[in-house]
Amino acid sequence: MEVIYTVRMKTTYDRLELLDTFLRISEARSLSKAARQMGSTQPTVSRRLVELESLLGSKLVNRTTSTFSLTDEGQTLLVEARELGERWAGLSDRLKGRQSRPEGTLRVIGPVGYGASFLTDALTKLMAEHPRLRVELELAEGYADLAASGAECCVFVGRVPDQDIVCRTLGTVARVLVATPELLERIGPVTLARLPRLPFVGLDAHVVGTVQLVRRDGTTRLVTLNTPFRTPSLPASYRATLNGAGIGSAAPWMCRDDLASGRLVRVLPQWSLAPVGIHVALLPGRHRPARVTAFIEAMREQLTLHHGFVPSA
Repeated sequence: MEVIYTVRMKTTYDRLELLDTFLRISEARSLSKAARQMGSTQPTVSRRLVELESLLGSKLVNRTTSTFSLTDEGQTLLVEARELGERWAGLSDRLKGRQSRPEGTLRVIGPVGYGASFLTDALTKLMAEHPRLRVELELAEGYADLAASGAECCVFVGRVPDQDIVCRTLGTVARVLVATPELLERIGPVTLARLPRLPFVGLDAHVVGTVQLVRRDGTTRLVTLNTPFRTPSLPASYRATLNGAGIGSAAPWMCRDDLASGRLVRVLPQWSLAPVGIHVALLPGRHRPARVTAFIEAMREQLTLHHGFVPSA
C-alpha cells in the first residue's frame, strides 16, 4: 500500500521583500490598496506584515475596518526602511562606479505662498531634466515633522525650530513694507514713531508682536506692531494688504508688479523688515538619495532668479 505524505511548508519571505511590502502599505495607507498596486492579494500582504512584526518584535500598524495609522515603532521603521531601500536600489550603480541619478519619488512639503511659484517651478524643471523622477508636493504652513508625514524634505521660511533637525539653509529673502495709496491717504504720514499705532497685516510667526526693522545703512530698530488682521497664510496676508486692511510685508519678487503699477507703495523705503532664512529640513542619516541632493540645488538655482534673495555661502 502506497502512503503519500503531504508536507505543508511555511512561506518565509526575504527581509528586503518584507520591508518593501511595509513601504507599500505605509504609502497606500491600506493593505488592500497596497496588494492591488503590487499585483498581490490582501491575505499575502497581511501575512508579510505579520511576519515583519514578528521578526522585529514590534507592532507596526494600527488598523481597523475604517482607520489606518502607523505606530511609533512603525514611523521609526518607515524612515529607516526608505533609506535602506534607496541604498539597496543604488547599490548596483555604486559598485560599478556610476554616479546615481535622480529617480524614484521625491516627497516634498513646502509653504503655500512659495509652493505656487518657485517651488513648483524648481520641481517641474527637475522632472524635465530627469524623466525617471516623480514628485509628490504637499503645501502647508511652517515646518513639518518629516518622520510623521512621510516626506523626504520640507522647505520652510523663518527660524529653525529645533537645532537637532538636519537642515540646509538656502539663503535669505528680503522683506519690504508696502501699502495701498488709499490706506496711506486715510492714515496719514507714516513714521517710525507712529508705526506702532498704525494698522498692520500680521503674518503669524513672521510679522506679529515685536519685529526688527533694518535701515539701508545697517541701523536696526525694534517696533511693536498693531495687527487687527493676522493670518498664518502668506497669500492671505498679501491679499489683505492689497485690500487695504493695513500695512503689509512682502518679498520684492512678490510685490514687484504691484509696485510698478502703483497698486502698492513702499512704506518707509529706507527701512525693511529683517531678512528671513529659507531652509530645507531633511531626514536624519548619512545617505541622501540623488533626487534630494538635486532638489536642493534646483531650489537654490531657482531662488537666485528672484529679486531680494541672497544665497547662503
